[in-house]
Amino acid sequence: MNVLTPSEVFESQAAIDVPQTMEQMEALVYGSFEAWPEPEGLGPELPSVPAFDAGLLPDSFRPMVEDVADRMQIPMDFPAVVAVATLAGLCGRRAVIQPKAADTSWVVVPNLWGAIVAGPGAMKSPVISAVTAPARMLESDWRAEHAQAMKAYEAALERAELDRAVWREQYKRAAKKGEGMAEMQQSAPAKPPQRRLIASDATFESLHQLLAENPAGMLVLRDELSGWLAGLDTQGREAERAFYLECWSGDSGFTIDRIGRGMVHAEHVCVSLFGGIQPGRLRAYLADALRDGPSNDGLMQRFQLLVWPDLGAEWYYRDRRPNVAAMRAAENVFQRVSLMDASSPHRMGFAPDAQELFVAMVTDLEKRIRSDNESTIMQAHLSKYRKLMPALSLLFSLADNTMEAVSLRHAQQAADWCDYLESHARRVYSARIAPEQLAALALAKRLRKGWKREEARFSIRDVYRNGWSGMENPEEARAAVRVLESAGWLRAIKTATGTGRPSENFTINPKIGGTHFGE
Repeated sequence: MNVLTPSEVFESQAAIDVPQTMEQMEALVYGSFEAWPEPEGLGPELPSVPAFDAGLLPDSFRPMVEDVADRMQIPMDFPAVVAVATLAGLCGRRAVIQPKAADTSWVVVPNLWGAIVAGPGAMKSPVISAVTAPARMLESDWRAEHAQAMKAYEAALERAELDRAVWREQYKRAAKKGEGMAEMQQSAPAKPPQRRLIASDATFESLHQLLAENPAGMLVLRDELSGWLAGLDTQGREAERAFYLECWSGDSGFTIDRIGRGMVHAEHVCVSLFGGIQPGRLRAYLADALRDGPSNDGLMQRFQLLVWPDLGAEWYYRDRRPNVAAMRAAENVFQRVSLMDASSPHRMGFAPDAQELFVAMVTDLEKRIRSDNESTIMQAHLSKYRKLMPALSLLFSLADNTMEAVSLRHAQQAADWCDYLESHARRVYSARIAPEQLAALALAKRLRKGWKREEARFSIRDVYRNGWSGMENPEEARAAVRVLESAGWLRAIKTATGTGRPSENFTINPKIGGTHFGE
């Protein structure tokens, strides 16, 4: 027997005095409005995060970030966090900050780790490519310079080999005559090191070699972080995980011993790490990584520049020229910072009023870390803010070419960034709830906004063919629907389709319009 939709009933009953609202039509087809139970709450959604404020950015970066965000029609969070991560990667050990006024033993290297959390097609890779373009141009110039230096080196090496060959012949003739001859004084020319700023897909051994040649540090970009994170958990790659944990501090040495290659020692392994990751893959990783065990070693909490903004429903077509002046201003910052001498890092501290702000901020931070009000995961995450706040303060000062001391303005921007990033961290860690629960919340939101309300029913296929995150196949869609069914949002009906198994259809509770998700 076919089931009529409320719209079909409405048309067939047009001449009869029947209720005219959609809720009443649904009741006519699927039972009385009162017969439906009150739908239950589905638990908390992801915590809200604030919209990004352009005032958080140093003056030199703001026009570029606003330009990229507008042209790509993406949240400003995306280019903002990429810009900060890129500056951190280019700075590395070229500049450091002493957070305390008198204690010279604590020095912070401003390398940082971060990521953009967003679904597929959210423009993660294009925005990373656009914002890091000036840094890539710098490295391209260095590569051209290195090519010229290598030509000169190879010519000098060939001359040295010829001189060595001439000396050998002279030495042989002198030896036959019984005459003595001084040792050759000329030494082989030194091979010019290749300066690097960015690595994308290097093994940890090759990255270690690059860091040995570039002690200032490097920016490592990973297009998809989930594969890198999963790889670190693979048996046999414990040394790689230990290596990256050392790279986070920015000031530790690391030695690799290999048969055949001998020992390679990097005096300082300093890495800024950035990439993109999809919410579903992040949830799957967090579910395992944050359990008590060997994987819960604080690796995830080292990702301070972690943003998961709301994409928003509005979108406008944009087709205009990029703001060349804005991009050039950012390029000038990157170039100026990248040319600083890492062998003698520029050392800064807080100005007196900025020092007071830091003392107040770190005092409040330490109290929160030690209180019982925070989960152990958030305590571990917030503990890394001891480095984050002074590191950001230094980076913002360098960006605006304030080289004497960190001003109150830049220290306040850094403190505000910490508040902003904390809200995103809470969203990220809350995502560890069951995937089917999150998918059910997402589907419930669509139902409340009117999806399939006219038909008042839908099938499992109607759900997964949309390709919504967490509901991309029949199994995922069915799991989400079952959560809603058990909470009284839906009711299963079996619709005969001739021969074969009945299709899975569900009717929608007409009372869901008044349900609050967070209950």
